[in-house]
Amino acid sequence: MPGGTARAANRLIDALLKYTSVEPVGVHGTHRRPPTLALPRGIEFAQVPFPGRALQQLWSRGQRPSLDRWVDASVIHAPAYVLPPTDRPTVVTIHDLAFVRHPEWFTPNGVAFFTRFLDLVCQSGSTVIVPSETTANDCVAVGIDTARIHTIPWGIDINAASPDDIERVQRKYSLPDTFVLFVGTIEPRKNLETLVAAMERLDTPLVIVGPDGWGSVDVSQATLLGTVPDEDLSSILAAASILAYPSRFEGFGLPVLEAMAQGTPVLVTESTAPAVIAGDAGVHVNTRSREAIAGAISDLLAAPDEIQQMGLAGRERASIYRWSDTARAHAAIFEELS
Repeated sequence: MPGGTARAANRLIDALLKYTSVEPVGVHGTHRRPPTLALPRGIEFAQVPFPGRALQQLWSRGQRPSLDRWVDASVIHAPAYVLPPTDRPTVVTIHDLAFVRHPEWFTPNGVAFFTRFLDLVCQSGSTVIVPSETTANDCVAVGIDTARIHTIPWGIDINAASPDDIERVQRKYSLPDTFVLFVGTIEPRKNLETLVAAMERLDTPLVIVGPDGWGSVDVSQATLLGTVPDEDLSSILAAASILAYPSRFEGFGLPVLEAMAQGTPVLVTESTAPAVIAGDAGVHVNTRSREAIAGAISDLLAAPDEIQQMGLAGRERASIYRWSDTARAHAAIFEELS
């Protein structure tokens, strides 16, 4: 099921189509079922006649078959930790290198897969795009030349959900008037068990939006909505009282930006990339402590004036991150390489 990487890639494609003259062509393997996350509209797709997972392994382990057999493109962009073999100029997006910093947060197979990808990137000379200085610094630390690295943050189109939109998702998902929201993949590094433990100290529901990941994460005390359509997510974010994002490490943290754009206060882990995004418009917490999380949430819920002020500050802060800027920066790199 799709996580943040897929969502960011889809939003980038939408932005390229909307704000630039880039004509993207998507590539995918064969699948028995349609994707959980809807494919972007307005883009052509080429299908490589191998099952998707098998194709990933072929490209990861053997660097074959060449993508050039199916796609005639000026530049190849690899946005999701798979570097296809090609003779074309290549751009690679590295969202984060959490698997280098904390391999214990991933399965052994996952670490091996990501490590092979990183080795290929280091050897290839591909242009590297990262969403934050956090990831840029990590790329330099593993030996990628700074001249190859371009930092381009993800963006947002600020379309505030209307009261009717909010009421619709409240009915559709049986959402309470007051609730704390988490958006993201359910996996160990998201620190959800600490958030759940913190919420047990409060008389406020926790709602989780996002797919199951790997590992044993006990979120049985929360309301799980799974993956929701994009048109519902912004309204759910707007309906939430607070977005709690206690992840211990991220390359960016797109849900934080999306919540701020809806005027929803955000709680983030101190000294992380999401904390940089939130700036003074967010609450920075030591999220290793359930007491600190519970205290920060309790204080916010008890101060409606502060929630309103944080919402206004969040919208203003989010306005500096625009998908139009993100798309045009990508397009400039593609044009230079083509």
